[in-house]
Amino acid sequence: MQNVETEMKEALETAGITLLQAVRLALDLVETGRVRQHRGGVSMRQCREMIQLGCEQWRARRHSVSFSVALRDMLSAKSRRRQHTVAEIKSVCGRLLRGVPGLGRRRVSGITAQQLAEMLEQVFPTQRQRAKARVILHGLFAHCRRRGWLHTGDNPAAMLRYDSLEEKEIVPLAWEQIQSLLGTARRAGHRPCMAALGLMLWAGIRPAEVTRLSWSDIDSAEGVVAVHPQHSKTGGCRHVHICPALKRWLAHCPRPAGGGRVCPPNWQRRWKRLRTASGIIPWPQDVLRHTFASYHAKHFRNFPLLQLEMGHRSAALLRSRYLSMRGITAAHAAAFWK
Repeated sequence: MQNVETEMKEALETAGITLLQAVRLALDLVETGRVRQHRGGVSMRQCREMIQLGCEQWRARRHSVSFSVALRDMLSAKSRRRQHTVAEIKSVCGRLLRGVPGLGRRRVSGITAQQLAEMLEQVFPTQRQRAKARVILHGLFAHCRRRGWLHTGDNPAAMLRYDSLEEKEIVPLAWEQIQSLLGTARRAGHRPCMAALGLMLWAGIRPAEVTRLSWSDIDSAEGVVAVHPQHSKTGGCRHVHICPALKRWLAHCPRPAGGGRVCPPNWQRRWKRLRTASGIIPWPQDVLRHTFASYHAKHFRNFPLLQLEMGHRSAALLRSRYLSMRGITAAHAAAFWK
């Protein structure tokens, strides 16, 4: 017994703590961790596990950085990503920094899921905005974890859950509206917009994607439009079939001698003038992509092919949001493609 007491005193002296301090630390560990009691006393294995986990998190916090530093580092790492993607990250995080005083100086390792949820509620008024911000912040904290600034597996954004957003039906353009839009595009003042309009309407190319397309991406010999990873919204590559209607339409589109971009200079202003002149006011967002999907489903009735053409990873979004064949007749659907 005397040897045990001697060894205990030597160990405490080596550690630089008193017997009273050691007892208090042990009690705190047992009470805080709610360690199970055994016949021989508390579970030493559980105590050691808690000490090890606590030390890992403590070291991670010591090597952590502020929110602002982490954001700058992530933006630097993503500098080669699409300009729109980087701008979205800056916009969301910028709103957080302006709306939450002192956030820029806070260490990322000290931000909990509860605190993050409160920040999002404070800064972003709608559930859709909060859900989008959560995705961006998930990427930021994942970047911090890879850098070693965050405890392994500790991503506060991953712990946030939002109810599924109710998707509103987007009605495709009616046959008369399509004819008005195409007729307006054929006029002299709007002809430079013809190619981009055709690609959105008959190939389902997204509005942002079409601004990145070049004439070299249109392969008439193979009969496809190539949407490269750096041009697509999801970062994946896809080839969209050029249907007969689109092939004939592109044949009448003005094309610069040296190729270049499909969209003409001052595209946004020209595109808005064309929409206004066609009489479709207000203009529903992404309505041409929805029109492509709905007319495709009505005529071909081939969901796997449509999913491939649109570049969706699953058919869930396609069925829940994109397909609305209200008012589309079989005759109009056939005429749309031929």
